[in-house]
Amino acid sequence: MKKLTLALACAVLALPAGAFAQGITIPARVEKLSEKARESVNITLDGALLQMAGMFLNSKDKDQAAAKSIISKLKGIHVRTFEFDKEGEYADADLDAIRGQLKSPAWTRIVDAKEKNEHTQIFVKTDNGVFTGIVILAAQSKELSIVSIDGQIDPKQLSSLGGNFGIPKDLPKPE
Repeated sequence: MKKLTLALACAVLALPAGAFAQGITIPARVEKLSEKARESVNITLDGALLQMAGMFLNSKDKDQAAAKSIISKLKGIHVRTFEFDKEGEYADADLDAIRGQLKSPAWTRIVDAKEKNEHTQIFVKTDNGVFTGIVILAAQSKELSIVSIDGQIDPKQLSSLGGNFGIPKDLPKPE
């Protein structure tokens, strides 16, 4: 699952600007997958809770100060990951309710990558030419990850979040 998380973080870094999905809800059908999963992670940081998390970052440390600056502009971070013992524990249709919320004109799918037993989609939301949302759906035969970030953010700054909020510490720095 660490490879998948790193791949998701790198995909976010490739965006020209970023943020997430105000109003996207994760349906009960997806939430119930944790009952079948060998391992699951549920991270939900909204509003005041996200800002409170930022208070624990040290403003005197360069990396933590950058992370603090980034999260001060966020409205929410939502991550759901599931790791299953065997294939077939979830279906692609489990994501249909989420995909149904990611329709144009507000949402644009910018990545739709398929390989054997893997499917990754990245959607961005724009408002007056500014990115205001991002949703990443990454499905492998035994793993499923859903990531959403709500609030404006410069992807070049995302690497400074490494080591915080479940984001890998050694993220590549965008050029």
